This record gives sequence, C-alpha cells and structure tokens, in this order.
Amino acid sequence: MPAPAHVSAVPRQRRWATTDATQQRILDAAIEVFRERGYTVATIGDVVTASGASIGSIYHHFGGKAELFLAIHERMAVDVELRIAEVAAAAAAADSFEAQFRAYLDAVWVNRQTAKVLAADDIPPGFDRIRRDDMLTRFREWVSVLDIGIPAADGDSLLVRILIGVLSESAGMVMDCDDAAEVLPVVDAAIGYINRLIS
Repeated sequence: MPAPAHVSAVPRQRRWATTDATQQRILDAAIEVFRERGYTVATIGDVVTASGASIGSIYHHFGGKAELFLAIHERMAVDVELRIAEVAAAAAAADSFEAQFRAYLDAVWVNRQTAKVLAADDIPPGFDRIRRDDMLTRFREWVSVLDIGIPAADGDSLLVRILIGVLSESAGMVMDCDDAAEVLPVVDAAIGYINRLIS
C-alpha cells in the first residue's frame, strides 16, 4: 500500500484562485463526497461518479486526492479573503477588526458544508499544519489593526492564542447552525468576548 500523500503549504498566491466550470464541478462533488464518506474512505472514483468528470480530468486539474482536498481549502480561502478585503476597505480603522471578524464568520456560514469538511478530524496528513498556519496568518493581520500592544509578528502570544480559540469555536458553532437567524447571536457573542479581551 503506498504511503499517504501529504499536502504541502502554499504561498498566499493561491494555485486554484480561479477555476473553470469543470474544476468547480469537481470541487463541489469532492466536498459532497468528503462530507458524506470522510476523506480517508472516499476515493477519486467516488468523485468521478459524483462529478461526472473523467478520472483523467481530475488528475489533470488537481493531481491526487490530497491535492483535491487542498484545492477545496484554497477555494474557500479565496472567498474568505475577498469578503474580508471588501469589508476592510470599507470599514473605518477602529471598526476594521470587528468588520473582518464578522466577514470571516459570514464566509464560514455561506461555505458551511466546505467548512465542515475542512474542520473535520479526517483530513490528509499535513493539512492540520496548513489550517493552523493560515489561521495564524489571518490573526497576525487582524492584530496589526488593533492597538493592544502585541507586535503583528507575535503569533505565539497568549492573547493571540485565546483570540484564535474564540475564532475557532465561533466558526464551529456557525457551521452547526441550521438557520441564518441562529448565526447573528453567535457572531455578536464572539465579538462581545473579543472586545472584553482586548479592551
């Protein structure tokens, strides 16, 4: 049996930032397959069946199963980045952190099926580090707009780790919401806790 493929970290310039209709169809099918079967049990053949694409097309566009999983992550990351950039440009400096945090949780809600796949325990070897590094990068950017005495590069401070914990738990709760009306109280509560931590 071959060794499991490892996903590798990628630069902020996303490999799959733009995808054509076939790639989108494959990614949508892969999300559904990974959500229903789990990453480990799911096969490329399952994705072929769900997407209607050929196995050659999947390997051509993405490579193997681990790379397909990474492409799912990158597609969601692009959506998150676009939403955050949009609100950051419109928000006053004082409101930027809260606006970006809300945009992140909104993106989690909109992409909740994808987020559930990416947040699961059943992931490719090495993906947990990518997920953690992306979150640290995001928080370093957010902390840089706050006046709380933490250098932007200090991703290991206790406060940053606590803020990441609040973000992670809030995102988990948002993913589990069944209705959009349930999301706002979670987001408001998370912002309230964060404001208490940083004030």
